[in-house]
Amino acid sequence: RMKKKKVLLIGWDAADWDVIDQLMEQGRMPALKNFLENGVRGKLATYDPPVSPMLWTSIATGKNPEKHGVLGFIEPTPDGKGLRPLLSTSRKVKAIWNILNQNDYKTNVIGWWPSHPAEPLNGAMVSNFYQMVTENDPAKWKMDDGTVHPPEISKQLEELRVHPKELTFAHILPFVPLMNLVDQEKDKNLEVVSKLISHGSCIQNAVTWLLENTEWDFTAVYFDMIDHFSHLGMRY
Repeated sequence: RMKKKKVLLIGWDAADWDVIDQLMEQGRMPALKNFLENGVRGKLATYDPPVSPMLWTSIATGKNPEKHGVLGFIEPTPDGKGLRPLLSTSRKVKAIWNILNQNDYKTNVIGWWPSHPAEPLNGAMVSNFYQMVTENDPAKWKMDDGTVHPPEISKQLEELRVHPKELTFAHILPFVPLMNLVDQEKDKNLEVVSKLISHGSCIQNAVTWLLENTEWDFTAVYFDMIDHFSHLGMRY
């Protein structure tokens, strides 16, 4: 029997070749440079408006938004009286992990947008609610039901999350080298940076643990950190 090859799909929201090429030329992205020197690259077209949940569902399904049904960030509540974050149940078509699942491949999906509630896969799914900070106090930060499938690994993955309040000066300094000059009474951007680092760390911890501790053929992981840092800092 032929040995199956593993496929790891890494989604970087808002990663831009114009920025990446400059960083590689400066020797600051050696790992990615090595990938590209031994592989291929291309520019992705996009849909307009470039709304993340819509675009990443198109990537996962190969379908345009009219067919897959994910059109924005929010959706009406079932009673029609309010709004809620968009859920995975709004997707009308199979994603690649569903197709692989039906063909006996083991799949892991981490943080894809939108993926809550987590779908029952032959493998593991960690939804995009996983890293969302809903409590100021790390001790009270509980994980929503339906965030992780299978439920048996929920406790393990809940412990791998990183709360912004658990970050130290040393974690934030590489992102804001002059942070000691920030007047935190007037400028709340360091709080935003802490939250973004926390989000990215949660996803990184979850995908690393699953890659190392589960049997898998296909793993897809989505990072939104570059996108949020761009919204925060591109104007500077």
